[in-house]
Amino acid sequence: MNSEELDKKEHLVEVAEVVEVVDSEPLDQPQDEPKAEPDEEPRKEADGGDRKEAQEVMPKENKHFPGWMDLLSTAGVFVFSILASSLVMLLMMRGRGVESPTPDITFVCYLVQMLPVVAFILFLRHKAGRGSGLHLGIGSVNLPMVLWGVLLLLATGVVIEPLLELFPAAPYDNVKSAIGLGGWAILSTVVAAPIIEETLFRGLIFESCRERFGKGAAVLISALLFGAIHVVPVQVINAFVVGLILGYVYLKTNSLLSVIILHAVNNAIAYATMALLGDSAEVTLRELIPSTVLYWIVYGLAAVLFIFAMITLWRTLRDNTEVE
Repeated sequence: MNSEELDKKEHLVEVAEVVEVVDSEPLDQPQDEPKAEPDEEPRKEADGGDRKEAQEVMPKENKHFPGWMDLLSTAGVFVFSILASSLVMLLMMRGRGVESPTPDITFVCYLVQMLPVVAFILFLRHKAGRGSGLHLGIGSVNLPMVLWGVLLLLATGVVIEPLLELFPAAPYDNVKSAIGLGGWAILSTVVAAPIIEETLFRGLIFESCRERFGKGAAVLISALLFGAIHVVPVQVINAFVVGLILGYVYLKTNSLLSVIILHAVNNAIAYATMALLGDSAEVTLRELIPSTVLYWIVYGLAAVLFIFAMITLWRTLRDNTEVE
């Protein structure tokens, strides 16, 4: 083989190697978009991490709420709010140069006493993962039930009147003097008290007790505490029985607004009686009805309504307990 043939052969071998190298390299494909799968994986992991963090931020539901520590801490806050309210009253009275609280001072002190307790229980419920538990129930307002509740409250007042006469009237007279008459008194008794007290007792306390102990305990405990905060013996008994009826109406309607209206109407009747009759408002039903026979007829009708209401309440609690 001569030198020319060798050179041609070597040249062909080099050309073949170049072709193999070119074939092995990928061709440019500008029309294809790069896949985003590698970038999506970290994003999915990040989203999953965000969801986990959100779950960690949401408090875990505490099935044992309210516990003893919740009850004791709430009682502590209530005692503190009473002391704070008393201090505010003394400072305002000293600043005004008066010896007894005026209606506006009474209103401010009432807010100082009640609002911290409402806020603290809301905090405890959120911490326990229970939410507010408040059922305003605007669409569930039952006006016939509210009117029925008003009738029961009037009948209750007649029935327990002989019992209330056994207690001294002086402490209750001091309360009425502090509340007074006029715009501040209406704001306190007909507006603020129904909203705040029903939010606290038939809202927060009732629902917390119902979730833990059942409906029967919720009605009884909320009524007992509602009576206890009134302090004055005459008011304690009256408020306890009123609390039972309010609890019954709330249980039937599941509407906080219904019991707020009922509470407001009850307080408005009491205020109107004091405003219109003055000192005569202290006169008992027995003194207003000279005929003994007529009095006992009225008392008997009121007693029938009261007993019927208590039986209905008991049956409602029993039926709801069986459903549970």
